[in-house]
Amino acid sequence: MSASKRRAVLGALARDLRSLVTGRETPLMARATLAEERWHIDRGRAALDQGDPDGARAEAETAARCRAGSTAAATLVTAAGRSRPIRGRSGARALTSSTVEAAAAQLRAQGHAAPVLLAYHQASPDNPFQDLLYRRAWDHGLAPVPLWDAADIDRLPELVPAGMRAVLHLHWVNRVVGSSPDAAEAAVRAGAFAARLDGVRAAGIPIVWTAHNVLPHDTPYPAEDALVRKAIVERASLIHLLAAGTPELAAPWYEIPAERTVHVPLPSFKNAYPDVLTRAQARFALGLPGDAWVAVLIGGLRAHKGLNVLMDALDLAAEQEPRLHLVIAGSPVKSASTEAFLERARAHPRVSLHARMVPADDMQLFLRAADAAVLPYLVTLNSAVLMTALAFDLPVVVPPVGGIAETITPEVAATFQPDDPASLARAILAVRDLPADTVVAAARRISDSHDADRLSDRLMTAIAAASASGRVFGDPT
Repeated sequence: MSASKRRAVLGALARDLRSLVTGRETPLMARATLAEERWHIDRGRAALDQGDPDGARAEAETAARCRAGSTAAATLVTAAGRSRPIRGRSGARALTSSTVEAAAAQLRAQGHAAPVLLAYHQASPDNPFQDLLYRRAWDHGLAPVPLWDAADIDRLPELVPAGMRAVLHLHWVNRVVGSSPDAAEAAVRAGAFAARLDGVRAAGIPIVWTAHNVLPHDTPYPAEDALVRKAIVERASLIHLLAAGTPELAAPWYEIPAERTVHVPLPSFKNAYPDVLTRAQARFALGLPGDAWVAVLIGGLRAHKGLNVLMDALDLAAEQEPRLHLVIAGSPVKSASTEAFLERARAHPRVSLHARMVPADDMQLFLRAADAAVLPYLVTLNSAVLMTALAFDLPVVVPPVGGIAETITPEVAATFQPDDPASLARAILAVRDLPADTVVAAARRISDSHDADRLSDRLMTAIAAASASGRVFGDPT
């Protein structure tokens, strides 16, 4: 560095030091302040785009504190004031009295003199199932709102205003004991959950349970998870069976009383996902050969889905079908068996692996690129993937169990024995040979028979009746 440049740098440092001592802002500080302001403005705009004006306003206020008179901050505050939060999509997820009162007001405006809050847990916002299930809820005087945290169940009685009733609708409840460090703690959590339900029951709030599974998939604590479900069944005014055979399959773990059940199967997922791409578009986007025969496995990648069995079956089927290609798309759960599967899939020349959560907009990519959907599950009771594949007019390879067996017909499905690679390979080859026109017609018949509006009507009618009866069940002692 030259002497003149060195003197200039030292002079600038001296001026910055004097500014710091006297409290004046230096050019360096000004640049940092401007960068921080812009960062908060960008975060605020993103919050507004996501339906969270309260979050946008908070970021704008922080930006204004960074630099007084910020025009960008003032503009963002104005935009936030003109927006309303999109319920269920803003940062705040705890159920509030204002949300409950708004639900009651909307139901009364629709002509329902006795509005009912239908509070459901667990919520699954990335799965269209609950939106489909509750499609007709408002028409029956029921306002479905999610309880994101199990602790919110305790607050439910105090949130229901005078002139409004409530129903607690439970779904998977796999988080109750799933993260327990050991079986002893799992048992404690199961007991605490039962006590939580007793608080709801004591307030006169009926409990409804949708039985998605007999027990959670891959549960490390089957006995304790069974205790959770036994506690629910003992206290539930209504038990919603997605599969008619659920009571028989659950019998080794807990008893489901027939007189308190209603059978309403999984709805069709027709139009639940965007569907505008052609096969050629989807295959080009995924880099698949245009003349390949493509099977797709889509959804969360977990051990109970028979992942490594599928890899064995792929090699067996490929001996007779040289065009066979397997597309795998879904978010993997961390486990030794899943890691072994991913390693095999990455190295296999016939596999295209997309080990990530599949956004709703991308479902069509994988399903439109496919000739068939394969569900190589070792154990299951119901399957939204099945209903989604049928909604895209795909033939399916499935195990003949639970609600799957109650839904499929031979025109659209080939079945296999779980945990048998040879059987799965034969099913893959069999579904390849199903006539395309017959497959499409059968898939559409099934989808039509599982019309979401009709099935939602049936279940909401049953839930409204349970609420109107005022009856609660269960003896906590």
